[in-house]
Amino acid sequence: MQTNNWNWLKLIAIGRILSALTFFMYVGSIQQLIAVWELSATEAGLIQTSLVIGFAFALFISSYCSDFYNPNRILSIYLVINFLSSFIFYLIAKDFWTAIFINFFIGFAQGGIYGPSILLVSEKFKSKNKGSAMGVMLGSQSFGYAISLTLSYIITTNYGYKISFLTASLISLIGAAFLLAATYRDFFKKYQFIELNKKFSLNQNRKTKFLITGYTAHAIELFGLWSWLPVFLSIIITNKISITTVTVGIIIGFSIHLSGVFSSVIAGYLSDNLGRKKILISFSLISAILSFFIGWTAELNLFIIVIISIFYSFFAIGDSGVLTAALTESTPKYCVGRTVAYRSILGIGFGSATPAVFGFIIDITNNHQPINSETNWVLAFSFLGIAGLIATFCASQFKS
Repeated sequence: MQTNNWNWLKLIAIGRILSALTFFMYVGSIQQLIAVWELSATEAGLIQTSLVIGFAFALFISSYCSDFYNPNRILSIYLVINFLSSFIFYLIAKDFWTAIFINFFIGFAQGGIYGPSILLVSEKFKSKNKGSAMGVMLGSQSFGYAISLTLSYIITTNYGYKISFLTASLISLIGAAFLLAATYRDFFKKYQFIELNKKFSLNQNRKTKFLITGYTAHAIELFGLWSWLPVFLSIIITNKISITTVTVGIIIGFSIHLSGVFSSVIAGYLSDNLGRKKILISFSLISAILSFFIGWTAELNLFIIVIISIFYSFFAIGDSGVLTAALTESTPKYCVGRTVAYRSILGIGFGSATPAVFGFIIDITNNHQPINSETNWVLAFSFLGIAGLIATFCASQFKS
């Protein structure tokens, strides 16, 4: 049975890699869109914030409904939205208002895919392997994000942002095929939803409350990193050396997301063997320290900046799967979906404001000047560090 579950997870992993390509098309296009649409840093951040809000909204709906309806069917609905939203961005996005509207639905699709995927993995694997399995699923998602960011930067630079979104939308169809191949056997399965009349409350235990609060702080830090670290690195790299756009895209994609592939798998494995609490504390504390530090690195050697960025992403992303595994283990089976739903709306809901807040801090600390090699990033990244410290405190209060 376990062998079959791991084979099932391979299909889920490949599907998540390919379906995730739509998620960072906008981030890889930010610099071009700021110039073409004459956006401020705040406006650029708001467009990304709309994606995160959509992600949180759909994650809440899909996770909540998975306590009552077949999650395999819920997943299929969002796979369709995933293709359509990116394809429509390619067709009609032309300014701030059209982009902020359509980007919401790109995030909505990704959140709707993410929620049922978490619950299906949690259902398939027992506690002794759950951290590793969740790490593989989230690691594959990070790999998809790495490809998304790299492809977006390369294609946008050479062919324009429209072709980036068209490419992602078409590849997402292949990802959908893999996910449906993994889930079709249970598509018409009648789930026995037990104990649904039991009273549900987030105050059921102390462990759950700290895990949800910790996840909220983690999401604030992570969405800020995902949205603005690529811009930071792109400016630093192009200012320091003359290299092809392909190389720039590869460096950025690897630094931010490919490191997260290894991080998710390693953190999941370590948490299965060393305990969730130790991994949560160490990863959140190190990422917080690096948040406070990275804004000061602009004048350092490029190689050092890239290495720091790799470690920053490694530790900021790594505890995502561990937080999720811990939450599903500490929650009664009859309300796992609803607990994940409320965690998502709180965590990603607050996290959705981060890209805009980060952009606003950049605007006010740089007198609303265009983002360039002279931009001061220290306070904006320090804002993420504060969230990392809160996550560390919550992890210290969590009892395995």
